[in-house]
Amino acid sequence: MSPVMSGTQIDRRVLGGFLFLDAVTGESVTDPLAVSDTSLTLRVNRSGVYAIMDAPGFSNLNTEFDPLPDWPATGGPLFEITVQEIISQGRSSQYLPRRAQVSAPQSLASLATPQKVTLYAGPSGHIEPNWAIIRASVADGTGAGLPWAVLQVIRSDNSVAATGLTDARGEAMLAVPGLGLQVSAGSSGAVTETTIPVTVQAWFDPSTLQQPAGWVPNPDDILNNLSNASLKTNKMTGALGAGQTLFAAITISV
Repeated sequence: MSPVMSGTQIDRRVLGGFLFLDAVTGESVTDPLAVSDTSLTLRVNRSGVYAIMDAPGFSNLNTEFDPLPDWPATGGPLFEITVQEIISQGRSSQYLPRRAQVSAPQSLASLATPQKVTLYAGPSGHIEPNWAIIRASVADGTGAGLPWAVLQVIRSDNSVAATGLTDARGEAMLAVPGLGLQVSAGSSGAVTETTIPVTVQAWFDPSTLQQPAGWVPNPDDILNNLSNASLKTNKMTGALGAGQTLFAAITISV
């Protein structure tokens, strides 16, 4: 008779979770990522969801199979995570490094929904043949590249077609998939057109220039506060079409 193996079942409640989304496609990034944090205990599954197993001050919640009233009703504090330079499927710098804030524990109402962190492609990021591509450079008045500037591609109706980030050299790549033929905005001429008018706008935080070497940005600091008077901005206009590349050189006085 074969020996019977016995074990102990351990029930453990996670405090929340987060996943990474591709800024162009909106799809979950399941490739292995170098995620670091000095305080959270993380465990990633095959779907790319990072489960928050423990957080400072909340270890007692891990053993509550039925959450007790001590679970924060609106969620816990924010903790910072960092994604370093990413190599995806053998392609170096597929995504740019970034910092992000995640809540732990999440509120009970949102506990089953992972928090979302957007990853932005680097200049050598993956592209598809039918995508509309924007190759942008952001520099100061002397021509020196401005690192970690945030860019948006804005349609004529003020909707945002794409969002991106410059790398440490001030270079960026943004993409808009599925553009195809567009209904003409003009009252005369062709009914459809292959390109649409867009504005490429960049925002830069001058304090970035005082950061130490190897500093990693949190683009949400700019994206969530675009009207901040301390940010420097400039823009240019152009036309965007499927399978075409728009080159944008933006100068920002800092």
